[in-house]
Formats: sequence, C-alpha cells, structure tokens
Amino acid sequence: MNASTPSSSKPLAADEVAYEAPESLAGSVVTSLKWKFGSQIVRETTRLTVAIILARILTPGEWGLASMALVVAALLELVPDAVSGGLVQRSRISERDRSTIFWTALGLGIGVALLGIAASGTIAAFFGEPDAQELIAAVSVGLAITSLGVVPESLLMRDLDYRSLELRHMTATFVGAGVALTLAFSGAGAWAIVGNALAFVTTSVTLLWVFVKWRPSFVFSRASFTSLGAYGLRMFGAQALTFAQLSGDKVLVGRYLGAASLGTYALSFNLMFTPIVNIAFPIQNVLFPAYSTIQDDEDRLRAAWLRGKRLAVAALAPLFLTALVIAPDLVPVVFGSKWEDAIPVLQLLCVAGVAYALLTQNPTLLLVRNEMRTLLRWSTFVTSFMLGAIAVGLTWGVVGVATTYAIARWAVVLPDTWISTRGAAIRLPTALAAACASLPFAAAATGAALLLRFLLVEAGLPAALRLLVVAPSVVTFYVALVWAFSPSLRDEAKDAIRLARRRGRDS
Repeated sequence: MNASTPSSSKPLAADEVAYEAPESLAGSVVTSLKWKFGSQIVRETTRLTVAIILARILTPGEWGLASMALVVAALLELVPDAVSGGLVQRSRISERDRSTIFWTALGLGIGVALLGIAASGTIAAFFGEPDAQELIAAVSVGLAITSLGVVPESLLMRDLDYRSLELRHMTATFVGAGVALTLAFSGAGAWAIVGNALAFVTTSVTLLWVFVKWRPSFVFSRASFTSLGAYGLRMFGAQALTFAQLSGDKVLVGRYLGAASLGTYALSFNLMFTPIVNIAFPIQNVLFPAYSTIQDDEDRLRAAWLRGKRLAVAALAPLFLTALVIAPDLVPVVFGSKWEDAIPVLQLLCVAGVAYALLTQNPTLLLVRNEMRTLLRWSTFVTSFMLGAIAVGLTWGVVGVATTYAIARWAVVLPDTWISTRGAAIRLPTALAAACASLPFAAAATGAALLLRFLLVEAGLPAALRLLVVAPSVVTFYVALVWAFSPSLRDEAKDAIRLARRRGRDS
C-alpha cells in the first residue's frame, strides 16, 4: 500500500500515516496470496511430515497431553494478540498508536504468561492429568515471547508485506520441526510437540524484528489505548468465542473422556482442519487488510467479497470431501493401526468442514465494517449452541462428539450468512449462490470417488494403492466437472491464475 493523503478532509497529524487503496486491489491481493500459499505448501509439507513421524512414535495419550497444554496456550494467546486488530483496520495510525499497542501487548503477554504458570497445577487437575502441569507452564512462558511480535506482525500485514511474513513463517517451521524430531527420537514424549511450538514462536518473533525497521518509542497514549483498545476488546471477545467453538470440544473431551480419547480426537480434528489452516485462514488474513482499504466503497467491497467467497469454497469443499473418502485408507497407511479409532471421527469432522467452508469470510465482512456488536452477539449464541451440542455428544464418546459437532455446524450456516451480509446490503440468496456454486460438482466428484474405492476394495487392491488412486481421482473428477459445466467458476479461476502468473513475472 502507498502512504498518501487520506481521502477524508481531516489533515494528517505530524506522526500519522494514512493508507490509500491501490487502483488494482486484485494485484496486491494476488501477490500476497502467492506468498501465503507458497509458504503454506512448504510449511504444511513439513508439518505433516513431522506429524506423521510423531504419530508413529508417540502414543494417543502423549498426543493428548500435549494437546491439553496447547489448548490452554491458544486461549491465553488471544489476550495480547487481540489488542493489535485496530492497527490493521484503521485507515490511519500514528507513532503513539503503534507504541501504545506494543507496550500494552507486552504487558498483557507477561501477565497471561504468569497466570498460566500459576494456574498450571489447577488446570492439570481439571483434566485429571498431573503430567500436563509442566507442559502447561512451559507453553505459558512462550506467551510472553509471542507478545513481542504482535505489533511488528500487524504492521507487515497492514502493508500487505506477506513476503517478509511468510519467509519468517517458513524458517520458524523448519526450526520447530528440527526441535520436535530431536526430542521425539530422544524419547521426550509429549515434550516433542510442546518443544516444536516453543521453537516456532521464538524463531518467528526474532525474525519479525529483523524484517520490521520500526522500533517502539517510550510513550503511552491514553487516547490511543482507549480508541484502539475498544476495538481490540471487542475483537478479543469475538476471538475468544471463536476459540471456544473450535477448542471447546477438545477441552470437554480431555476433561471427560481422557488423554487417549483427546489424542484420537485431536489428530482427527487437525487433519480435518488442514484445509482451513492452509486455505481459509490465509485468504482471510490477506483479505481483511485488503477489504479494509475499500471499506468506504460498498459496491467494490460487495463484489470483492462475493468473488472471494466463491473461490474460497470452490477450493475448500473438495478437499474436505476427499479426506472423507480416503480416511479408511489414509489413517492406517500413514499413521499406523493404533490410530484406526480416528477414522469415523475424521469422516464426521470432514462433513462439518464442508459447512465451515460455507461460512468462510463471514466474520471478515463484519470485522471490516466494524460491526463488532453484531459479531459478538452472534458469536455468543453460536458458541453456546456448539458447546451444548458437543456436551450432548460426550455420551457416545469421540464419535458422538464428532457427530453432534457436524450437525451443529451445519445448523448455523443459514443464519450466520444472513447476519453477516445484511449490513453490507448483500441479499441472502446472492450470498448462498456464491457459497454453493461449486458444491454440486464437489458432491458428484465425491460420489464417483466412493464408487471407485468400492470397486478397488472388491478387487482386493491394497490400502496403500487405493489411497494413491482414489485421492487424486476426487480432484480430477471435480476439476473436470467445473471446467465442463461451470463457465463462471472456470473463468474466475482462469483469471486468478492468469493474474498470479503476471504478478509473478512482474515481481
């Protein structure tokens, strides 16, 4: 983005910087997404390789212990991270804003780290796993380190400088992987997963300060804290509720079904969540600052959001359905027979994943439009509804939890879409048409792949060979159907590919 005179008539203060939307937002977004997805390919290849190795070394119980610690860390991390949201959303920020948020985030990071350490014994007792106490204390220390990178990361996001963001992400991933494998092969058990997280955070924050030239001043503005803090507080509320939706199931499973069940459920959830982490979240991370630059041009915002929605669901839905089809072969071949209880859990969570794909970008639209009260109220209801459904599912073990999770996720698709789009004057049928444009083709490809797998099972083909044949068949069937029967999706995909190639040559 280019620093310039803002569109409003209010003059800039001496220490303020304003940002103006580029004439071609698509070019900036495509460049950012290229770095984001290129990084995701490298990182996920590394992460999945490490996860497969760890799954073959660790037991479900050890995986569950580490998951308990990481769930606690993810919750506490929301506190310092949320205060930076206003730095990205605002059209102009000052040095007072940046430094105030830096010192606020650092103070909160140290505070929640101390809280996590002090409460580690109580939290371990809640889970009924005393061995989790040291793990929880260790990840809590990492929160103080994380808080140091909150403002530098926001500034890079604000400038859509995803080259720097993703270079540090890839480097941190490699360092974390090396630490995890070293600990695993030395017999450290759950510490391999926790060590991975701590090494990743430390490396990531160090590199952020290498890439960002800004340094905080010793100033603290009450006005900046009040203005940006109010936005951050509401964002924290929304993020905490989202956390409860995505991690409440793990807390309940760990508390009532034990570490081994949590290990099985967490592995399944992580596999299902891979497309969300690698496609939905990167798209949202790039489009939030991009949409923020055009928030005052409602027609442009609506058109960009609908197109982003179509392409995001078109990329996500077939991946969830592919995992559903290949799960009976994927789990035993890749992770080993000790994880076979995860097969039905993974399949049910993939059904929930398709619903999640339809919801992608809905919160982003509310955030960009600063409809925080609406987001908080709706998120409160959805969180309560999801946790209630999960609690009911506990009666039938992890399969029951996955079942009720999927049902509840699908139940909120229509009201969530309506609430998210009504303020932007996007009609519900229009939003649903954009979201569902690719689903018939994904469903047809899934049906063809299920039939193919059935025939291969009947023919006696080994599971490993079935996996190699069926997995690419879903994607092949899907792409062929879209290319043949959906000119609009085909043209949008071709435009995105063409623009990505042109931006690649220009860069």
